[in-house]
Amino acid sequence: MRRAALLLALLPLAGPAAASELAEPFAAADVNADGHLDVDEYVAAVVHRFAALDAEANGDGALAPEEIPDVELDGFIHADRDGDGLLSVGEAAADRIILFFEADTNRDGVVTLSELEALSEEAAE
Repeated sequence: MRRAALLLALLPLAGPAAASELAEPFAAADVNADGHLDVDEYVAAVVHRFAALDAEANGDGALAPEEIPDVELDGFIHADRDGDGLLSVGEAAADRIILFFEADTNRDGVVTLSELEALSEEAAE
C-alpha cells in the first residue's frame, strides 16, 4: 500500500509505528471500549489529533509539514488535495478515512488493533 505508512489518526502523517506503540492510542480512540474502532470513533480521533497539533503549532486551522512530528512528506503531499502546502482538517480526515478502509481487511466496518498492527508491519517493510 503506497500510503500504509500513514498509519492511524493517532499517529498522524507520521511514518510506521512499532506495533507496541499502537495499543495506547488505539485504546484512547476506542471510546466505548468494545475492542474495535468504528468510523465515528476513528474520525473523532483524527479531528482531535489535528486540533491538538494545530494548537501546539499556531492555531491557524491548518497544518504545514513542519508542524507535524515525523511527517512523511510523500503522504503529506498526497493528502494535500488542493496543493497549497497546508492540510485542512477536511483534507486530513478524508485521507484518514481512506486508511480506515484499507486497514479494515476483513471488511466488517470496524478496525481492530490487530488489523492496525498488520498495517504497521506492512508499512515498515
